[in-house]
Amino acid sequence: MTLQNLQVEFVELLLGDEDNAEWLQPSSNLFIYRNNIFNTLLHTLRECYPLVEKLVGEGFFRTAARNYIVTYPSLSSNLHDYGQYFSDFLTEYPPVKTLVYLPEVAKFEWLCHSLTFAPNHAPLDIQLLSNLTPEQQQNLRFTLHPASYVAQFHYPILDIIELCQGNIEEITNLPEAKAYLLIIRRQLDVSIAPLNLAEFLFLSALQENKTLSQALEITMQTDPSFQLDEKLPEWIKNKTIVGFECQ
Repeated sequence: MTLQNLQVEFVELLLGDEDNAEWLQPSSNLFIYRNNIFNTLLHTLRECYPLVEKLVGEGFFRTAARNYIVTYPSLSSNLHDYGQYFSDFLTEYPPVKTLVYLPEVAKFEWLCHSLTFAPNHAPLDIQLLSNLTPEQQQNLRFTLHPASYVAQFHYPILDIIELCQGNIEEITNLPEAKAYLLIIRRQLDVSIAPLNLAEFLFLSALQENKTLSQALEITMQTDPSFQLDEKLPEWIKNKTIVGFECQ
């Protein structure tokens, strides 16, 4: 047996239910490896997805995590990378088909987790914008903070957080509520800022690397009352926008 075949068989044994391998003696060693790996990855998933665990319960989460670990084994030596596809997994996981909001909760939690480890950035000097010509201003591309993400959710994520924290007892009209959020880590902690539709459209356009004029056109088509001259200084001051480049 080649080393590569041995490694593949070992991984299959770790993730499966088979306990016997002729080359692994005593066979109880397999249980030790399997148990250590599962508990480590389970702890990692629990750290990433506390809201999901709160919503489904500890026992259910443990079972779902075991299935996820078998379906999506770790491919990185960095445990911070593990759990990225939990939202996709929950979308296809039969026992939670009726919990239609659960994959979005997982998506939200993964964004918060990944932004925790994203790089920081110095604030933008707003005086630099005054040196640009009007033509340059129209064609410039603003850069959002690298530890930020603008996201749309079809379910009321903020209400779900309140529910998990025990601040509210129930959520009404769950399938119909939408949420537009700026998730950002400006200092040490990740924060959540609700956005209206116009703010969401504008910041999403910047996130997609569109020019200022393109982003403004997209936004104004939906909300002609959008006041860029009020929002732009605010977003620069609070480090939502941290840079720009000109064509």
